[in-house]
Amino acid sequence: MRKKTRATLALAVVASVVLLSGCYFSVFQTARTVGAGNVAFTLGAAVMNLAGDGETNWLLTPQGRLAVGLAPNVDFGIRSGMGLNLGTGNVGFLGAVGDLKFALFQQPDSFALALGFGGGYSTGLVGWGLEASLYFESTVRYLPIYVVYRPLLPLTGEPLGLIHQLAGGLYLALSPNARLLVELDSWNGLLSGGVALEILF
Repeated sequence: MRKKTRATLALAVVASVVLLSGCYFSVFQTARTVGAGNVAFTLGAAVMNLAGDGETNWLLTPQGRLAVGLAPNVDFGIRSGMGLNLGTGNVGFLGAVGDLKFALFQQPDSFALALGFGGGYSTGLVGWGLEASLYFESTVRYLPIYVVYRPLLPLTGEPLGLIHQLAGGLYLALSPNARLLVELDSWNGLLSGGVALEILF
């Protein structure tokens, strides 16, 4: 019965994320994998200024990610969201991207490393594209930080070449199954800041 409840919850979350859904996705992920048979949902939002030269054009990007543990050290995730222009009220779809994350090293009171590969359609990929991710996470109790580097390769749209995304932040344990992620992010030099809640089921 518990597995059926998890499956129903996972399906409801995916449906709601797709129905909700700019600019680009924040990372809102650390090197931690969720574990075989477990499900994690992350709901967050970031804010960025799309204008320059003293102008302001603020965009809010609510987004969600569902991760399913395929094996002890392998996750499959899908993320989606929307962009809301705070000045005009215009709403845009951020896209949908799937990824696989492989834990390479996870040691308590030390650090964790993971590698990810994915692809899909998103404004951050400038249409259809592929991405890779390298995750570093400190597992030292009093140093709850993470850093993620993500090269993105657009396959359609303007030929931008390789796009670089770098994110870093703090993860704060609220309980054994919930963490708050506070993140600063750069996508090809465009800065954003955000916060997300990650819940493990």
